[in-house]
Amino acid sequence: MVYQTELLSGIKRVEYAIGASTLDPTWRSGLSRAVEQLRAAFSAHVDDTEGPDGHYAGLLEHAPRLARGVNDLVDDHRDVLEAFNVLEDTMERVSPDRVRRQTAHVLSKVWRHRQRGADLVYEAYVVDIGGET
Repeated sequence: MVYQTELLSGIKRVEYAIGASTLDPTWRSGLSRAVEQLRAAFSAHVDDTEGPDGHYAGLLEHAPRLARGVNDLVDDHRDVLEAFNVLEDTMERVSPDRVRRQTAHVLSKVWRHRQRGADLVYEAYVVDIGGET
């Protein structure tokens, strides 16, 4: 699960880039590179978790009661990737303030998704409801 490390590193790079001065002529291109790296890490996460051999399949095998939560995480993937698309489509055409807001929106979606995933894994492997095999 190397993507987890890359995902966290990507989040940190974007947070750093978003906070840099917009007066720096390289601000927008630096932020764009950081966003591209985060998107690549998130895409790797999607590839690793979805599908018949993905992490979510193993999670469901262990705890079938969590099917709705897994489906919600898959829906999150589409929502986050769409937020990346919107950001990338507008990054060069809107004001720095709007770019920052849109980027913060993407970061918020990624953070929420990571937390929901962590909560689901905890529920699957740590919470003992008894009677389930």
